[in-house]
Amino acid sequence: MQTLLFPNQEVVLSRATTWIAKIDRGLSAEEQRALAQWLEESPHHGEALVQCASMWDMLDILQPIAKLMPMQDFDIESETDMPKKSKMGRVAGFALAASVAAITAFSMIAFLPKPESNQSPVTAQATPRIIQHYQTGVGETTVFALSDGSLMQLNTNSKVAVEYTTNARNINLLQGEVYVDVAKDVNKPFTVESGADRVTAVGTAFSVDRRADDETEVIVTEGTVRVNRRTDEAGQRYDDLYLTPGQRLLVGDALPQLSIDDDPESALAWREGMIVFRGEPLREAIREIDRYTALSFEITDPQLAEIPVGGYFKTGDLDQLLAILEQNFGVAHTRQGNQVLLSRAQ
Repeated sequence: MQTLLFPNQEVVLSRATTWIAKIDRGLSAEEQRALAQWLEESPHHGEALVQCASMWDMLDILQPIAKLMPMQDFDIESETDMPKKSKMGRVAGFALAASVAAITAFSMIAFLPKPESNQSPVTAQATPRIIQHYQTGVGETTVFALSDGSLMQLNTNSKVAVEYTTNARNINLLQGEVYVDVAKDVNKPFTVESGADRVTAVGTAFSVDRRADDETEVIVTEGTVRVNRRTDEAGQRYDDLYLTPGQRLLVGDALPQLSIDDDPESALAWREGMIVFRGEPLREAIREIDRYTALSFEITDPQLAEIPVGGYFKTGDLDQLLAILEQNFGVAHTRQGNQVLLSRAQ
């Protein structure tokens, strides 16, 4: 009697997503042989490949390898059927995603049942859901290309879970800060969740910083976004605030603080590996610097904590930053293991 082994669907789908990325950027001769072997191992592999390509509107890229498919009833559209702009965005996206493979990222595809309807169990279809997790270490900032053409940049020590369904695009900011340049799709709103706060847009660019004490800061550089904060324990009511370019919003347990920033790019200088201070108290500057290093800081003089600090600093050059603080602001430093003590220069 022959024993039939049923495939692990999650593993097969995960492998299929990897092959989609490789096919889109072009297969080497060795990869073509490996793909052919993988497809021959089980008809489920080809089905998963088509399933993943269909979810991302990328069936056209399977045309050159159609002869490798053990199935004959797939309607794979041709290259000319795809909008050029969409296809160009995909290619760039996967190329960029491949360049940041050193950052921890993994993906999972799950299929969730649709809400109950009059359909029978046989005809009811499943709703695809793609979940991807990304994170950066302390001192790292990295750009990721998402499957819809949106770009996502994570600041130091940040974690997100990205969930795409057929109707929505959601990012759950678990920790840190994210900047997104959203690909426009009026049928799929793009939402970033940060604790109790939701920031929604359809083709715009903005940052969301999840801070301590359940605070969220939102900065808009392009387009318009809507910010909601849950106002009851059940999370059913939201206060809507709309932000336009140059506006910055801080929301928390206190009343929302809305401000106009004539230079929002300074607050987002971390995207270029810089930190910009424009007269903030030293205590606030040190709190920001602390995000980019494993060292901890302590200001030994309470009055010193209030002196204003200004200037441009490289996030990865702590020695330069400490030297500038001493030369320009009279702040001396002493290192004790992983701790840096700040005091008045003599």
